[in-house]
Amino acid sequence: MSMPPISLNRRRFLGCSAAAGLALSQGRVAEAGAEATPVRLGLIGLGTRGTSLLRTLLEIPSSRIVALCDLEAKHTIRAQGIVEKARNSRPEGYRSPAQLLERSDLDAVVVALPCDLHASVNLAVIQAGKHLYAEKPLALTLQECDKLIAETRSETAPVVHIGFQRRSNPRYRAGVELLRQGDLGNLVSGHSAWLSSNGPMNGHNGWLSQRERSGDWMVEQAIHVWDVFNWIAGGPPIQASGRGRRDLFRAEQPQRDVTDHYSAELEWANGFHVSFTQSWIAPPDDRFTGVKLQVVAEAGGLDFSSGTITYRDRERPRQTLFPGNQPDTRLAMESFLDAIRAKLGPPSASTAPLPAPLTLQEARDATLTGLLVRKAVDEGRTITLDEIRQEGSTGQALS
Repeated sequence: MSMPPISLNRRRFLGCSAAAGLALSQGRVAEAGAEATPVRLGLIGLGTRGTSLLRTLLEIPSSRIVALCDLEAKHTIRAQGIVEKARNSRPEGYRSPAQLLERSDLDAVVVALPCDLHASVNLAVIQAGKHLYAEKPLALTLQECDKLIAETRSETAPVVHIGFQRRSNPRYRAGVELLRQGDLGNLVSGHSAWLSSNGPMNGHNGWLSQRERSGDWMVEQAIHVWDVFNWIAGGPPIQASGRGRRDLFRAEQPQRDVTDHYSAELEWANGFHVSFTQSWIAPPDDRFTGVKLQVVAEAGGLDFSSGTITYRDRERPRQTLFPGNQPDTRLAMESFLDAIRAKLGPPSASTAPLPAPLTLQEARDATLTGLLVRKAVDEGRTITLDEIRQEGSTGQALS
């Protein structure tokens, strides 16, 4: 059966605030191009993700890369070469974030560091008065999240965006809006999986294999999934249960303490419930690997990976939201730069401020959900959200 693109009339589409904001942003970037006010950027952290963000920023004419920072000189030198090849200019390199933040000519900083450094470096950027794009998670503990949020409450606070790029993906934005508007009826269940044959994943200097540094996969990676379901449901779940294994690569990595395979069940107050499985030990076959996220409601289901909407009524043809790959990281970067330009100059029709793809409270909720699932898997029992909140408020260790 054919799958025609879903049709949304103009009023309906523009009534969806998230999708409308994205459409306006894309239009403004396309019109402005190289004529947009340049934003002078520094990058801290130039590993795999930091280099990917750098390459994305170089695709945006209005970005100006003026400073780079990484603890390892070889990473900085590689990144300087990438910028020089693309822009015929070589940014200054630094070993210390503090040195980079001393520059008075920086408008904004993009941070892509191991998770245990997020709270301290993000705080330093905000306190230096620089606009901040930081990779997820916001922080590894609720107390750290709250400290960062407190620093952004004044009217003069810098722009802060957190790297949940699905929030900038038009398929996710339109899909979440349809679900929240009730187009498919009341929510019933969700199913998601993140299955890889590439384990064990270690990260540079082994940080991904150390829970103290990464927060474990529930906080470092699956946090993208928690954020989408929280977005759909309007907030975090009330409880979770789970089971997992932390010993599957023990023979080759005795010091490894992250969870190599786990399954979790999450439940919201309205009865909406979600199952999730994450594994690094899947067989190397497309039938066993991949990332998916689906939601079933009373009148049909939505597969976010493809954008396909399938109705229970067999007479209704399948429809598709924004098929194909979407440049969500670039859209996230463009949204960040737009927000900075609106902050730097007087408001106008072409620089009307757009809200961040998600609030810092929503980013905190994603960390909160990750901690909930992690504790449920660790203890093999149902954990309530109140338990995690109480531990976070008392400063009790959540590891």
